[in-house]
Amino acid sequence: MTSPRRAMGAVAMLTSCVAALALIAAPARAQTRQRTLAEDLQLFSQVLNQIRVNHPDSVEAHTLLIAAINGMVNAADPHSFVIPAVRFDGPRYDAWVNGKLQPVAVDFSWMDGAAIVASVTPGSKASRLDIMPGDELIEIDGKPLVADSPTELEMTLAGNAGSSVAVKFERRRADGTIVQLARTLPRERVGEQSAIPSALMLDATTGYIKINTFMGAKVSDDLHSAVESLGKRGMQRLVLDLRDNGGGRIDMAAGVAGEFLPKNALVFTTWGPKKETIDTVRVQRSFWESQKRYPLVVLVNAGTASASEIVAGALQDHDRATIVGQTSFGKALIMSGLPLSDGSMIELVVGHVSTPCGRVVQRTYKGFSHRYYLRTAGAAADTVGRPTCKTDAGRTVYGGGGIVPDVILPRRTTPEWASMLGESDAYVIWGSGWAGAHAAQLTSADDFAKTTLDAASLADFRKFAEGKGVTIPADADVRLNGILMRAVAYTKWGEDGAYRVRAASDPEIRAAMAAFRPL
Repeated sequence: MTSPRRAMGAVAMLTSCVAALALIAAPARAQTRQRTLAEDLQLFSQVLNQIRVNHPDSVEAHTLLIAAINGMVNAADPHSFVIPAVRFDGPRYDAWVNGKLQPVAVDFSWMDGAAIVASVTPGSKASRLDIMPGDELIEIDGKPLVADSPTELEMTLAGNAGSSVAVKFERRRADGTIVQLARTLPRERVGEQSAIPSALMLDATTGYIKINTFMGAKVSDDLHSAVESLGKRGMQRLVLDLRDNGGGRIDMAAGVAGEFLPKNALVFTTWGPKKETIDTVRVQRSFWESQKRYPLVVLVNAGTASASEIVAGALQDHDRATIVGQTSFGKALIMSGLPLSDGSMIELVVGHVSTPCGRVVQRTYKGFSHRYYLRTAGAAADTVGRPTCKTDAGRTVYGGGGIVPDVILPRRTTPEWASMLGESDAYVIWGSGWAGAHAAQLTSADDFAKTTLDAASLADFRKFAEGKGVTIPADADVRLNGILMRAVAYTKWGEDGAYRVRAASDPEIRAAMAAFRPL
């Protein structure tokens, strides 16, 4: 039984807490004017001193100030960040900037302090490791992740050519279960390889070119060679695939655009508060006159970002191409690394990029949480209230949210059974065995792409999957056949073979072929 004295004491303590909360919640006076910077700095100083004097835990002032600085930078935009001097390794940063360290082929976004996979470079070794957008990186070489920004993480993961790094991801499946996946990421500079893993004929008149990245200095040269090669094979129209192309060198955007636009055609403009960020970029080297003006369709999706978005936007604004797919990521910013007095560094957004007709590619991030901003990349947005401009032919296009396709296709999702089997390398293991047992049937990738696996092979894989605890739905044969044929093709002919098989069955490529319009 509670004594009256104890009950009175509890009431008194509760009353005191409520009174204190009321004092905190109620402003001293109504705000009738905008606060000055001096007043806000005074408020900041007061809060810092109150924590130092009254908080029961020992908290270093430096820790509090760094947290405040990070909060200030995060409030400015989702992409700027600070690397504190205590974690900033100057020599390693210089080696990384100068290209002496090899990166991994995985791009990350930062979401509420977590490193989330944004994309894996197509054609890379990492692309065969079942690493999916949305996976969260939790460990590097057996140690918990400590980086606080994409750049710091990139430097941490980078290393000597030919080496690798052990990582662990956490994946939330569609059914809500969470699985941890250990992977060994090779350090590889994909830009040193051709940016074009596949250039092929889809039919007697339709060419197909896939551009994986805008990294490296030879992207436009590789594209020109591929266009010439297909032209000699009878190409009269072209599907240019920029899906999952995370961008790279912005100067390569002008080079690639020059394959399809006349000299001096506007490709993009940059602008910001300082005059050095203001620039107008036009086509310098054009193949417009020397090449046939092929009807062009460009495929994009939520993984199309940065320089690849700029190319898609320029071709759309000049009515040179029909854009097909899903809304692109919506990231086109000018960033600059600025040193700070204590040895720290701030990577700061200093400018924006606009397409030829004047629309901003960058998705708006004002008024949204960082989590919402990143999770809605590529989402179709209501065009009401968004800025608009006119293409050369007078069509209305919208800004402030990536490149919206002329022909919008539904997003394709990965079924849970397919994801679970990919986690255990089931496709690669089975595909390798099938390729070895049926070597006589594998004469060429193009011939193989025209076939399908027989019922016995699909049944064999279903049995194989059940041994791993996964049951494949009875109506999934079409999807399963496509996955297994790509696995077999990759085993036999590498990345080019996998692309050739995929091109023959990809519904988005078929939609692109149906979207051609005359110039």
